[in-house]
Amino acid sequence: MYNVLIIGAGQIASGLDFPNSLEVLTHAHAVLKQSRFNLLGFYDVDFAKANQAAQKWQVNAYTSLPKADVIVIATPDKIHLENVRQAATAHPRLIILEKPLAADLADARAITKLAKKIPMQVNFTRRFVPELQKLALEIRKGKHGRLQTGSGFYGKGFIHNGSHLVDLLKFFGLQIKCVQGLNNFVDFYKHDPTKTVRLILPRGGEFFMQGVDCQNYTVFELDLFFEKARIRIVNSGAEVEIYGLTNSKKYRGYKFLNLDNKCKTQLDCALPNLYNNVYDFLVGKGKLLASVQDVFTEILYA
Repeated sequence: MYNVLIIGAGQIASGLDFPNSLEVLTHAHAVLKQSRFNLLGFYDVDFAKANQAAQKWQVNAYTSLPKADVIVIATPDKIHLENVRQAATAHPRLIILEKPLAADLADARAITKLAKKIPMQVNFTRRFVPELQKLALEIRKGKHGRLQTGSGFYGKGFIHNGSHLVDLLKFFGLQIKCVQGLNNFVDFYKHDPTKTVRLILPRGGEFFMQGVDCQNYTVFELDLFFEKARIRIVNSGAEVEIYGLTNSKKYRGYKFLNLDNKCKTQLDCALPNLYNNVYDFLVGKGKLLASVQDVFTEILYA
């Protein structure tokens, strides 16, 4: 059994669900649902918050870092590097880091350097959804052809939440050549505006990331037009629609897109799946699905 410590006592660490919740939305819940992990407790610079989270999940609150096999960093983006360095002094076997890597490029590079010494998994949620893993494999193998164009919608900061879109494109094997800024506005973080940008892909395709004010509502969607299919990922990744080509019966020589498959994904299993992947890595049965080396991209900080 591997002992786990959580640094941070906010929403994703502890606050979004409860021990008896059906859905697993926090690191605390994900760890406690795993028989192969033991949650030691919480460490936070605000001990009162750590203590409150500890009481909720019936574990310990710490004023200094105890020895742990796995340390989870679920703190604000701007102090990720500080927390990674702090966690490294406790010599864990692995660090789990909330996305994004950091709030700026210098910190992200520093974390990437530290990840050469300590394995790190980053919680880019959709990498741990089986249906999106299957889709990524299809796209990488060229089943749907080359991406011609696409668009995505998000809010709450280009780095903080736009990183989900950028990482999902990378997970699909759609590398980004350069970024052209079109517009930006502040809807949550003053230091991290939400941007509308055009992403240029090496093989000639393009993708438009369009910012939507998170003060009105939350949205996360992708619409991808390949040579042989259109793929829509909607409802934050909880649903996938695949449109295939069909010959027109009315207009000779024309082809149209027809909805061939619509499915719900196991998005609510993403966090437990992350810990399954961590366990497999620790026992030598697999590689990390979202290692720092896999997810780091300088384009995000352009």
